[in-house]
Amino acid sequence: MSESKIRQRVFSIKEANIFFILLALLFLTVGAYVQSRELISGLLITEFGLMAIPILLYAFITKKDVKKVFRFKSIPFSAVLKIIILAALLLPTVAVANLITIFFIELFGDSIVSVIPTASNSAEFALLFAVIAGSAGICEEIFFRGAILNAYESKLGRKWGAIFSGLLFGIFHFNPQNFLGPIILGIMFSYLVQLTGSIFSGMIAHMTNNGIAVTMGFITNLSSSSGVIPQESNELIFNTPSVILGVMVFYVLIGAVCIIGIKGLLKSLRTQFPRLEMTNGIVDDVDRSGDQSNYLENINLEKNSDRYGPLWENKPLNINPIELLPIVLAMMMYGLVIYLAYF
Repeated sequence: MSESKIRQRVFSIKEANIFFILLALLFLTVGAYVQSRELISGLLITEFGLMAIPILLYAFITKKDVKKVFRFKSIPFSAVLKIIILAALLLPTVAVANLITIFFIELFGDSIVSVIPTASNSAEFALLFAVIAGSAGICEEIFFRGAILNAYESKLGRKWGAIFSGLLFGIFHFNPQNFLGPIILGIMFSYLVQLTGSIFSGMIAHMTNNGIAVTMGFITNLSSSSGVIPQESNELIFNTPSVILGVMVFYVLIGAVCIIGIKGLLKSLRTQFPRLEMTNGIVDDVDRSGDQSNYLENINLEKNSDRYGPLWENKPLNINPIELLPIVLAMMMYGLVIYLAYF
C-alpha cells in the first residue's frame, strides 16, 4: 500500500482541527445549554452526542483504519494496575500546575469557585462516577487520544503528537483555573497510549483521575453530614496569594515523592511494552507475542539503552502555520471566555 493511501486511512491535521473547532463551538453553546438544564443528561449529550459518536461515525464513513487510529487493543491486568497507580500519583503535580494559574489570577483579580457536583449517597455516587469518570474517560479519550493524537503524530511524530493532544485537551476545558493541569494529564495520557499501543490505557488513567475527584467529593459530603467537617462548600477556596503559595509548597513536596513512583512505573511499563517502529513515519505499535511476518516489511528495529529505542523522537517541530490557525481561533475563544468570566 502506498504512503498516500496509508495517510488517507488516518486523520489529517486539517480534519482534526476542523473537528476540534466545531466541538469547541458546540461545547460552549449546545453543551453549556443542555448542562444548564440538567447536568447529568447534559453531560451525556455533550460527551457522546457531540464528541465521541460524531468522530467515530466520520472515521467509519471516510474508511479510516479505525483499529489503528483509535488503538482499540486490550492490555494485561498488570498494566491496568500500574496505570491506575500512576494516574493517582499524578494528582499532586496537576494540583501544583492549576495552583500556579490560580495564583496569578488572585494577583490581579478573584478566582472563581467552580461548582462540581458531589454525591450525598451511594446511588448518587455510582451515577456521578459513571458519568463524570466513565463517560468522560471514554468519550474524551476517543476524541483527543484517538483522532487528535493520531492526526498530529502521523505527521509530526509521537512527541509533538502528544504535546498537541495535551494542549488542545487543556484548551477544551475553557477554564483558566483548570488549564495547565489538563495539559499535563493530556500529554501523559498520550504517552501511555503510545507506549502501550492501546487507547484503553488513556481511558483508565482518565477515569482514575476523574474518579478520585468524585470519590473525594463523596467522602467530604459523608464527613460533613456526620459532623466531622462543617458543610459550607464542596470546594476549597484559595482567596489570597499567600495561602495559595503555602498549599502549593505542600503539594510540591508530595509531588516530588510521587514523581519517583511515576518514574518507576513508567520504566516498568516500557519493559512490559517493547515496540517495533515503522520507518515511514506512520506509528504502528504491534503485539510482539505472535507471528510478526506480516509486519517486517519497512520496519526498523532500533536497539539501544531503552531496549527498542526512545518512544519520543528527538525531532524539531515542522508544521505549516496554516495548520495552527484553528488553535489560534480556539485561544481567541478562550480569551473571550476569560474576559466574560473575570472582567
